[in-house]
Order: sequence, then structure tokens, then C-alpha cells
Amino acid sequence: MSSKKINDDIKRTIAKQYLDSLYYVALCWAIYYFKLLMEHLDPDEEEEEGEVSASTDARNKAITNLLGSNSPKNNVAETEEEESEGEEKAGATSGLRKSKRLSDSSDLSGHMKETVDTQDVIALCCPKYKDRPQIAKVVKKTSHGFSVQWMAGSYSGIWVEAKRRDGRKLVPWVDTIKESDIIYKKIPLTSANKLTNKVAQTLRSLYAAKDGTSS
Repeated sequence: MSSKKINDDIKRTIAKQYLDSLYYVALCWAIYYFKLLMEHLDPDEEEEEGEVSASTDARNKAITNLLGSNSPKNNVAETEEEESEGEEKAGATSGLRKSKRLSDSSDLSGHMKETVDTQDVIALCCPKYKDRPQIAKVVKKTSHGFSVQWMAGSYSGIWVEAKRRDGRKLVPWVDTIKESDIIYKKIPLTSANKLTNKVAQTLRSLYAAKDGTSS
């Protein structure tokens, strides 16, 4: 009778160890697929640095919770810690955005204080034209403003000298503008004659503000 009881205890112990090992293996696979899923849900590269960091921390917290204790006390402590960290990160992200806006505003003010020289590339907002953006190269200063050579391109494309038809010939499109038409001075084109991402974003904002004011 005693021997049978011992055998039953051994069987229960073996069964318990087997079930525990199955649980551990299943948990490991669940964590693996969870990590794999999170990797496919990564934010776009264009998101700001603070938001990417917050997303990564949230993912790590979720993985840690899968391995952690189910104690209500531990869960409450972790929840309070997460809320505190979330508030700190939200403040940091807000600070980064505010700093970026101030930096962009400062850069724009600096550009608008620059003097316009011959061969400078500038952005314009001439009411008689609806194209966006309006980019031109300064030819010379005139008594009422500037003589400019219009350029053709797009926010993300290559910029080249614009041409217009004069009879049967195509000639450079030269125009006269007022200094008040200029919204961005001394635009630095890239080696491929494109706008930098920062300048393109700034011009989009400037035109949006101008269009909103005119409407």
C-alpha cells in the first residue's frame, strides 16, 4: 500500500514537471511571436525621436509583463510607474516639438534678414501665379524690386531654369518682382538641384499660412 502511494506521488510529480515545462515552452513561443509582431509595427522613420523612444519602451514593458508576476501589488506599482514615465515622456516630446518650432522660426527670421544678392535662389508668393512653390534665381536688383529668372520644379523634384515661348523660340522666363513677394531668401539647393527636406517643409507651412490669410 505504501509502495503504491509512493508511485502515485512520483507520477503526479512527473506529470506536474511535464506540464510546467509545456507551459514554459508555450510562454517562450508567445514572447517570440509577440516580439516579431512588434517589430512589424515599428513607427515610420519620419516620427520624432521622442515618440519612437516611447513606442519602444511601451513594447519592452509589455514583454516584461508577460514574464512578470501576476501579483496585484506588482501590477499597481508597475501601472503607477508607467503613468509617471508616460507623463515624463509626453513632456519631453512636447518640449522637443516646441524647441523645433522655435528653431524653425528662428531660422526663417534669420533668412528673411539676409540681403538678396545676384544669383541667390529665393522663394516667392506672387498673387498672379498659382503654382506652388514659386522658386526663382535673382538676375539683378531694379528700382522697384528684382529681376528674376523663374525656375521649374517641385517640392521633391529637381529645379531647372524655366523657359517660355517667344515666337518660335524658347527663351529664359525672366520676370520682375517686388521684395515684398519674397517669403524665403538664400535657398540652399542640394548638389542634385533639389530642395532640402527642411526647406520644403518650411515652404509648405509658409504657403499654407499665406493661402489661409488670403482666404
